[in-house]
Amino acid sequence: MSPNANSHPPRRKPYRIIYQADTSWGMQNSRDAADYLSGMVDFLDTTHVDALFWHDGSGGNNAYYDSEVMELNGARIGKVEPLLLQMIEEGNDPPAIMLKAARERGVDVFYSFRINDCHDSLDDGKAMPQLLATFKLEHPEWLIGKGHPYGGIMQLNFAVPEVREFKFAIIEEAARKYDFDGFEIDFQRSAPYFIPGTEPENAPILTDFLRRVRDHLKQRGSERGRSLALAVRVPESMEACRLNGFDVAAWVQEDLVDMIILGSSAIDIEVEAFKALTQGTDILVYPCLYGWPSGYGKFTPEMCRALATNYWFQGADGIYTFNWNAHTYTQRPDEEHHGQFGYQMELLREIDEPEQLRGKDKEFAADRVGGRRNSFGYIWSYPHNWMHCVLPAVVDSSGTSGEPKSVVVPILVGEDLESPRPSHVQLRVEMVEQAHDELLGLAINGQGLTKQDREGVTITAPVDPDCLTTGRNQVEVTAVAGIVEVTKMWIDVSY
Repeated sequence: MSPNANSHPPRRKPYRIIYQADTSWGMQNSRDAADYLSGMVDFLDTTHVDALFWHDGSGGNNAYYDSEVMELNGARIGKVEPLLLQMIEEGNDPPAIMLKAARERGVDVFYSFRINDCHDSLDDGKAMPQLLATFKLEHPEWLIGKGHPYGGIMQLNFAVPEVREFKFAIIEEAARKYDFDGFEIDFQRSAPYFIPGTEPENAPILTDFLRRVRDHLKQRGSERGRSLALAVRVPESMEACRLNGFDVAAWVQEDLVDMIILGSSAIDIEVEAFKALTQGTDILVYPCLYGWPSGYGKFTPEMCRALATNYWFQGADGIYTFNWNAHTYTQRPDEEHHGQFGYQMELLREIDEPEQLRGKDKEFAADRVGGRRNSFGYIWSYPHNWMHCVLPAVVDSSGTSGEPKSVVVPILVGEDLESPRPSHVQLRVEMVEQAHDELLGLAINGQGLTKQDREGVTITAPVDPDCLTTGRNQVEVTAVAGIVEVTKMWIDVSY
C-alpha cells in the first residue's frame, strides 16, 4: 500500500503518540513479505502515530530477523518460521523493509528491546519452547533460577558480566546493521534483573550498562550525522523503580536517556513525580496506555479516552501505547479475532490531543492489582507494580458489634466537567458477591449516594457532577454488616 501524503498530519517531535508494535504473531499470521509489511505499517497511513517502537516478536534472546548474535526464534527446537527464512533469503530482512516503509510515511522507528523477557520461563520453559534460547540451557549460572519469591527461572541475572556483554552485543548489532532512529530498553520485560532482594544494591550495574549503551549510540549517531535517541521503560512509581534496581535519578542526572516511559498495565502512574525529576532537562516522560489495563478485561474506548485525558492532565509529554492491535487489524480487518480491534484506529486519531477528547464519553477507573499474587505476595512478572492499589478490597464488618467498616478508593478524573457539562455521571462498583441494599453505603468526596441500582454483582449510583473534583476523588464503600469484596470501580461520564 502506498502512503498518501494527505492521509495523516505532519509527524511531530516530541512525539505525541508512540505506538509499541508487538509483532509476536506477525510472522505466523503473514502469507509473504508484502503481507508482513502490511501488518507492520499500513495502520500508520490513517492514524496520528508519530513514532513506531518495533519489537521483533521474540523475547530478546533469539531473533525474528537476520542476526549473527542471536539464534533465530525456534532454532533450538528446529521450528524456525519458514517465512522468516524465506524473507531473509530473498533480501527482505524484516527490520530493513519495515524501516524503509515506515520512514516513507514520515514515522520514526525505534528498536524496542525486551532486555530480560520472562515468557520463556512459563511452565519452566515448556509453555513457549520456541523462545527458550540454547545459551540459557548451556549457561544455567547466568540465570535467576529457582527458589526465589519472584521472577522467572529462565530470566537472566545482570550481575553476571557475560549477560551484559551478550545484551550489549545485540544492541551494537542492531545499531550497526539497521538505520533505527533510536532504541528502547524495555526494563518492564521484565524484573528481576538480579537475585530478588539484591536489586537496590546492584543498581549501579544497570546504570553503568546504560552509560555504555548511551556512549555507543552517541558514537554511532556521530558517524551517521544524526543523534540516536535512547528510551527506557520502567515501572509506574519511583519506589518500584528503586526496588527493581533502576536508579532513574542517576540516569537523569547523567543525561543517559531521552525518554522515560512509565508503567505496564497500571492505571495510576506517577507522571508528576517523574516530570519533577526531569524538570530543567530535555528528557520527556510518556505514560504507558496499556491494551487491557490492571486486569479490567475488555478495554473500552471510553476507558482509553479517560486514561489519556488523565495522563495529559498530569503533564505527560505524549502517550505510549502497549499491547494494542491496530497493526493486526490492518492486516486482517475482516476476521473475527482481528476485526474487534478496529476501534483502536479511531482512538489513535484522538488520544494525541486533549481537546479532541473533551466532551466524549469516558470511564474513569480505579486502579487495581492486575495479576494474581503468589504465596509470597508478589506478581512474578511485575514484582513491584501496583504498590499503591486499594482494589481488590475486602470490607469486613462481621463480628464488630454493628460497627461499620469502610474502604476509600481514589479515582483520578483529569477533566473539568463544567465545560462541557456531562448529561449523566454515575459510579459503578463491581463486587465478588452481591450485598443487600441495607448493608452497603457509597459516597464520593464525603457526599452520600443513596440511590442505587443493582444488577447481579454490579451497583450503579447517579452522581452529581458538582461533587466531583478535577483531580483525585475519594470513593468510600461502607459495609454495615457482613463481608463485601470490591473488585472494580468506575466513574462513568456521558455527554
